[in-house]
Order: sequence, then C-alpha cells, then structure tokens
Amino acid sequence: MTDRSEARPVADAIQSCAKRAMAMQSQFSERLIEANQHWFEQIQIESNEAWELFRRFNSTASVAEKIAALQDWARGVTARSAQDATYAIETARSLGTIELNVFGRRTAGADEAAQKAA
Repeated sequence: MTDRSEARPVADAIQSCAKRAMAMQSQFSERLIEANQHWFEQIQIESNEAWELFRRFNSTASVAEKIAALQDWARGVTARSAQDATYAIETARSLGTIELNVFGRRTAGADEAAQKAA
C-alpha cells in the first residue's frame, strides 16, 4: 500500500495540470466565440453589400453607372478579403499558441512532483 506522503505530490501535480488545462480550454473557447462572432458579422456585411450592389445595379439603365457599381463592389470585396485573410491567420496563430501552452508550459512544482513520484 502506498504511503499518503508519496501520493500527495502526485495528486498536487495532477490537480495543477488539470487547472492549467481548464484555464487554457477556457481561453481557447473564448477565442473561438470571438472568431465566430466576427465571421457572423462578416456574413452580414457581405450580404448587405450584395443587396446594395443588386439595388444599385438594377436602379440604373446606364452602363457606365453599372460598371461603376461593380467596380466599387469589387474594390470593397478585395479590401474585405485581405482583412479576412489577416484575421484568419491571426486567429489561427492565437488558437495554436493557446493549444501549445497546454503541452509547453509546466510549473516548477509540477515538474518536481512528477520527478518525486517517479
């Protein structure tokens, strides 16, 4: 039978790891929620822009005004696409960093407890 004095450091190490994992899971979840909200907003923006293009395009008979409407829409799509790509890269980077912290960062107490248990 194991002595309680030997089991305590192991239990502390497990508890410490569990607390870290829960904190990082919380960070990860919060970042995913932020990203989802951002993409829902982007969907709404793109939908509004498409309806505005449709309205502008069909409200005029002038070919020059239709071309201008399409050019304005294309410029907006290009700018928003670049911003979306940057946002996607930054989101992926921050989620990856949070996820890697689970494996990369250990406290000194957890290391010592694991070594004592071994």
